[in-house]
Amino acid sequence: MKRQVITGLLVLVVMIVAGSVSAVPRLQTYIVDSEYSNFYSLMDQRSWVTNSQQFDLKVIGYWGEADNSSAVSGTVNPVGMPSYDRLETYLAISVPWNQSGTVWINGVEINSFGRYRDALPVGVNPDWTVRYLPPAILGKFNFHAIGSIDNDQVNAWSYDHGLIHSPGWGDEILMDVVVNGFDWAHFDAVGVDANGRTFTSAWDDDSSYFATPEPGTLSLLGLGLLGLAPFLRRKKNS
Repeated sequence: MKRQVITGLLVLVVMIVAGSVSAVPRLQTYIVDSEYSNFYSLMDQRSWVTNSQQFDLKVIGYWGEADNSSAVSGTVNPVGMPSYDRLETYLAISVPWNQSGTVWINGVEINSFGRYRDALPVGVNPDWTVRYLPPAILGKFNFHAIGSIDNDQVNAWSYDHGLIHSPGWGDEILMDVVVNGFDWAHFDAVGVDANGRTFTSAWDDDSSYFATPEPGTLSLLGLGLLGLAPFLRRKKNS
């Protein structure tokens, strides 16, 4: 009996250690009430996309799943709980290089955009995807500090390529965003932990604003207007 108890305790310790060691933050961005587009256009694929000038944007730090009791009751279950971690977080904003405009984040006006290296904060080293994937590769940048995200609570939803999962370990930062004067604006999340390591939202966990709908949507709109033409002519003749 004693041996079984010791074995059970060892298994529990191993599970705790394994959960703590393996958990790494997954940064995501999500535009509230938007649609996830696998292929929006040649300019952007696999992103949350909106055509609204004003929208709510979330930056999420997600360290892993939590069991149902933790998610529902708020209790802390040590099994699977990641070791404490905290990220100083930035919203990487890219806009068209040849355009002038403004992006407001929670009422803060941002109109200073520049070359990637000039805009990059000291000590921040994002993945290459932030700079070189479209539409950002055609843009200029601003890295806006938005605060810290930690993982000591079950408060981060996983916006998994269009499938929204139950809350897990981590947190979210909600921002009111207004874009004015730009044809598009692209948003990535970047975070730096206490050890100076940089984490970046994956290329398919990002978000974009486009001033005009995708070409397919415009085509459908055109077909719809063509379909109304006979009725409009009939009304005019009557």
